Amino acid sequence: MARWAAVPLFVLAVFSAGCAGLPAVTYFPPHGDPNTLRVANTLYRAAVAAGDDPARYTFTFIMTRHPTAFTDESATFYVSDGLAQMPMPVLQAVIAHEVAHEVLDHVGTRRRMAVGMTGGFSAAGFFVPGVGLLDFMVNPLVVRAFSREQELAADQRAVEILRDMGDPTPRRSLAQALRAVAAAPVRSQEGEGGALDIRPSLKKRLSALDPLEPLPVAEAEPKP
Repeated sequence: MARWAAVPLFVLAVFSAGCAGLPAVTYFPPHGDPNTLRVANTLYRAAVAAGDDPARYTFTFIMTRHPTAFTDESATFYVSDGLAQMPMPVLQAVIAHEVAHEVLDHVGTRRRMAVGMTGGFSAAGFFVPGVGLLDFMVNPLVVRAFSREQELAADQRAVEILRDMGDPTPRRSLAQALRAVAAAPVRSQEGEGGALDIRPSLKKRLSALDPLEPLPVAEAEPKP
């Protein structure tokens, strides 16, 4: 009861946060919208399972049918219409992955790395003319490679979060969610884990989740 009672307060915090500086494709749905309540409750539970304070979490929706989500600094989450409408196991796994990014400070770490590299190249440019221009080539490659490693780390942390949310087969649940998102009719522009991609390939992410937990007995037994 305490968990559910906190959901309206959490939703209120989301709506009172304002939308200054948000992309034009983001929006706040009506207070009683079912998808708002689904996302709010799932995000709340994931934050608690991760040992974080859900009161500092806010989210907004992205106007796209592709099932996706991402987080920015200050615990701000962006959830697409498409993801909000997917089955609860998929929504829960993807939200857990994004909460993992937040508690691992991935966005902040990535930004600090990019700024540090830019500063280093700029300083080197004072001594070796033209070296500073390398920042435009090297920085994106290094940051994107680091982002791919962060995705794998977030998957592993998401498994722990899902387990603490009461999921008996968190690895299997996350793997199924990754496949469901990849099979969605509206595909993302993500690549196959190449040098310019910010995410590793689906195959690599699934491989990192092995071995999966055995199927529950009720699902493993063939139907008569």
